[in-house]
Amino acid sequence: MSDSGLSNCGCCAGLDAETPARIDNPPGQSAIAYRVGVHASFKESFLARLSSGDLPALSSLTTRRDGDFTLALGDALATSLDVLTFYQERYANEHYLRTATERRSILEMARLVGYELAPGVAASTRLAFSLQEVPGNPALAAGPVVIPIGTRVQSVPGPGEQAQTFETVGEVEAHVEWNAIPVQSSEAWHPKAGDKALWLAGLSTGLHVGDAILIVGQDRVEQPASGQWELRLLTSVEEDRERQRTRVGWDVGLRDLSAAMKSAPVGVSVYALRQRAALFGHNAPEPKLMFNANNPPPSALTDIEIKEANYGDFFYPEFQWETLHWKDFTIRNNHIDLDVAYPKVTPGSWLALISNDTRSSHGSGFPGDIELYRASIVSFPSRSDFGLAGKITRIVPDKAPKPAAFPLKETLVLAHSELLPVAPSPLLYPLFGSELSLDHPVTGIGAGRALAVSGKRARIRLRKGERERDLALTREATVKIAEGDSLRLAAAPEEHSAGAWRALTPEEFGQRVAQADPKKLRFRLLVPDGREGFVEAPAAAFELAPAEKTDDDVQEIAVVGVLADALPDRGRTSLPLSMPLEHCYDRDTARVNANVTSATHGETVSEVLGSGDARVANAHFALRQAPLTYLRSTGSATGRKSTLELRVNDLLWTEVPSLYGRGPAERVYEIAIDDEARATLRFGDGVEAARLPSGDHNIRAAYRKGVGLAGNLPAGRLTTLLSRPLGVTGVTNPGAASGGKDPEREENARKNAPLSVKTLERVVSIRDYEDFARGYADIVKAHALWIPGGPARGVFLTVAAEGGKPLKADSVCDLQAALHRYGDPLMPIQVVNYREVAFQLRMTIKARPDADRKLVMAEVESRLAAYFGFEARSFGQSVSVDEVLAMAQAVMGVEAAQVIELHRRDKTSPKFVARLYAELPVASVAGSPQGAELLTLDGASLIVEFMP
Repeated sequence: MSDSGLSNCGCCAGLDAETPARIDNPPGQSAIAYRVGVHASFKESFLARLSSGDLPALSSLTTRRDGDFTLALGDALATSLDVLTFYQERYANEHYLRTATERRSILEMARLVGYELAPGVAASTRLAFSLQEVPGNPALAAGPVVIPIGTRVQSVPGPGEQAQTFETVGEVEAHVEWNAIPVQSSEAWHPKAGDKALWLAGLSTGLHVGDAILIVGQDRVEQPASGQWELRLLTSVEEDRERQRTRVGWDVGLRDLSAAMKSAPVGVSVYALRQRAALFGHNAPEPKLMFNANNPPPSALTDIEIKEANYGDFFYPEFQWETLHWKDFTIRNNHIDLDVAYPKVTPGSWLALISNDTRSSHGSGFPGDIELYRASIVSFPSRSDFGLAGKITRIVPDKAPKPAAFPLKETLVLAHSELLPVAPSPLLYPLFGSELSLDHPVTGIGAGRALAVSGKRARIRLRKGERERDLALTREATVKIAEGDSLRLAAAPEEHSAGAWRALTPEEFGQRVAQADPKKLRFRLLVPDGREGFVEAPAAAFELAPAEKTDDDVQEIAVVGVLADALPDRGRTSLPLSMPLEHCYDRDTARVNANVTSATHGETVSEVLGSGDARVANAHFALRQAPLTYLRSTGSATGRKSTLELRVNDLLWTEVPSLYGRGPAERVYEIAIDDEARATLRFGDGVEAARLPSGDHNIRAAYRKGVGLAGNLPAGRLTTLLSRPLGVTGVTNPGAASGGKDPEREENARKNAPLSVKTLERVVSIRDYEDFARGYADIVKAHALWIPGGPARGVFLTVAAEGGKPLKADSVCDLQAALHRYGDPLMPIQVVNYREVAFQLRMTIKARPDADRKLVMAEVESRLAAYFGFEARSFGQSVSVDEVLAMAQAVMGVEAAQVIELHRRDKTSPKFVARLYAELPVASVAGSPQGAELLTLDGASLIVEFMP
């Protein structure tokens, strides 16, 4: 092992010792540097030590050839040390949350602080069941059916998907008449100021344009002096053959009648006045045509009155014959005499006197004064008067007539009143908002009951003669709306009030459209290809249009709120809703299914785990099926609970988070989920928690398997009944199944594990509210704000669910309940979803000549999408052009980059803004703030191009 051929020049003395290397770990690194050397440095250090004067015994080892045994041994040692230090560094990294890469490492470290990685949560939805119907023979239809807990329903999988099983978690009594309840599409007609039309039942009304109708209130029936009546001249008569009804209209709106007339359930009657007549004497001849100086009236006649005779001398030569009038030529003796006999004029019927004085009008469509009378007595005597004779109709009215107001010759009489059946008036507005009125009375629907609402979207149409409108789809893309175009409503119309947009109620919207209100509204509309846009226009520009047969149905779940008193129209049931409807429905197509119950993802499994042995401490058993289903729960700080039910010797044992501190007689167990989603049950040792009692196959478990995103199914996918209760024919999920969450990923566990020791299952400070919410099931981002005063006083929480989806109403209620449970139960807590704001980006890059241009562009787009995606951004985080350039230039193969456009989509800002800001809620005593904004890249509008 010596070489006499080596010189003493020092060139073979070896290198300096390089190990152990100095370890330096600056803060903020994603990995820990923990290696004291690598193979090369270890070998160099070995060679250096061979030449060291500190080790004279090795001075004779002068060769440096790799084939030498000593050097080969040193090389092997360097290799071993290289492997050892590599794993030592990995071992060190696995002991810190930030640097650990193995799920098992994060899981075990989290357990040190009492945190378990979330095992995933099952999706939940509501199922609407249909019962068997027998058209034409309701007696043979299915009676009330109890749909039990555990009823299984399976999904129809899409391409590349697997069928998912859901089970009901609530019992419901279903009724066949609840399969498809029509919503209120009409209302009983009560006259109100401004009305210009009403609907009559049937098509055979016999009415035509120019006919008269009479509207009489009950108060006028009982009190002749009452003014609760209206007479109108018809200007339109339209038949609706599909619904067997007739619409009659007039030009002048009704007066504002008394509240009693508008609210009395049976206080209004409508009549057609079929007969146009005249008063007796209307065709009496003029006296001056019958008598003159050569033929004076005989003195015996008493039906001629001489007026303005000079000196009162009847035969005075200067008498003016043109001033002769019939004596008592007026309505007299409180009788109303009609010109001929009208046999259809009967006692109790109505008649109207119209003065026909063209100098005045009261808006009825008829000239002059109008007075309404009711016939108390009707007779048909003969009368001879005013040079006339014949059978007449004599009416004794219910009140004294006014002779001076109604001259015999000019007055028009409308008589022969015929009662018309008034049909309910169609509701001229879509179905949306926080109230759901059914078409008929329905009993048994109480507060908290879920309803499945389905139907086609309501449509509005741009009126004829209106100018084109621009429907804004994005910041720059618009679609023209021309007159006659019909578009679907995507949401409730809004008006600008008090500096903000406020959703109108259905009644307000209907009134604005009916009255052609010029005030500007904002409409969210869907174009035929399904894209959504906004347009601002006055209500007068649009009119309601019927839904089209080709329109797709939409559906959702609505929950009945606190029931109020019945509305004045008692012919139907009106239900307040806990949350406004998501869609705007066409009332003629909307239906409600009340046979609804909750269901969650997962399939029930029952198995015998094994036999207990009291001699064994801390016994453990594993479930054979995985993954164990977990459901949302307000009873735990994590917001979830397992579906496991464990019985030992038929006695129920209780799951606890930890056996620590439990008494020796407590029948409890804990569940541990490994990194392969297998659940293991651990029992006590007799000191902390009870041991399992001895027995043969005495440990039985019932649980459900299945969790995760696979259960988040779209609406209408759960349609296969695996267990079919008697009488049930169909099922569907009107709303999407949501809330399913995969087992917690390592990235989230790094952030969430410390939260458990921050709050320690108690919520005190404003930061506690934020940390607690972020660690709660379904929630991945949260921001808390304290509002010290005003209507929104309390904690204001902005949250975001997995994947950037909004948190469902049920989850919001669960979170609020959990915060009250672990915090101040009297603290006002408002939870809102975040506001997603997208920004558009257009940039150019220059690739290296030797780079693959396609791969470079794909990598740039991928990195930008990830860096500015939902997972990587925080509420209120801004976006700068520097960040964009840094991400693009970090891609290998990019030589240069330039940002051309950078702007928010929702603001009319310049196309290039160096820094984009996202808003955070600000406390105000004036009202509630808006949720926090999250600024993310709009991937659809991202444009990356190569420089020329």
